[in-house]
Amino acid sequence: MSTTAANSSPTRVILVIIAAFCLAAMTCACRRGSQNANANGPSSTNESDAEQSKRAARSLVDKGKELSDPDHNQDEQAVQAFQEAIRLQPDLAEAHLRLGMAYAALDEKAEAEKSYKKAIELYKKVIQTDSKDAAAFFNLGQAHSFLHQDEEAARSYRQATRLRPDDEEAFYQLGRAETKLAHYPEATAAFQKALDLDPNDSRAVEALDNAREGVNRIKEGKKHAEDILKKQQENANANGNTNSNSRSRPSPKPSIRRF
Repeated sequence: MSTTAANSSPTRVILVIIAAFCLAAMTCACRRGSQNANANGPSSTNESDAEQSKRAARSLVDKGKELSDPDHNQDEQAVQAFQEAIRLQPDLAEAHLRLGMAYAALDEKAEAEKSYKKAIELYKKVIQTDSKDAAAFFNLGQAHSFLHQDEEAARSYRQATRLRPDDEEAFYQLGRAETKLAHYPEATAAFQKALDLDPNDSRAVEALDNAREGVNRIKEGKKHAEDILKKQQENANANGNTNSNSRSRPSPKPSIRRF
């Protein structure tokens, strides 16, 4: 029996040592897990909160667009929705653009202009980050157009059509901007492209007719100016010949008075 006890004593010691190692390893693992949870927890939470705010802001913009639609005509409520979207995501360019449009519908011109300018600032940052964002170029054109900055609007719409050549609305808006600049040939081409993409767009049909009339007026005006210049040149040549003939005639000899 003493032999058994002697043999079992070392075994118990070994088991105790193994158990101690296991306990120590488990404790370290728990501490590391706790540290990782503390390290990653706030970051993950922040990312989750930011993503939720982004989705909520996007949802508010969509709601505001619905409220400002002519079928609903609830522009004051739309303003509130866009303002809340901006509170959640201050750099959401479309929220500023839509807020400006809602203010304009309420005839609050100063507030509308302020919102459009902020939208332009933010959309320029967007396209600096992603030069292939056709929607950003289109909306940038909208903001410039609402501020009557037609050169900048046309430039933005033109880039939008390059990036998205099947966007009928972009071609139509480009045609409008070119018309305001009296660039009638360019406007004609843009409206024709819009009609190629959507033959049922009655706006483009009427706008194309007006642009073509503008082209004709320019041609007629140019021809009229050329005719006037031609007559002026003919008159100048005629006067020059008359003066030349007058100078070439011999002066009459003085008559000798006889007494």
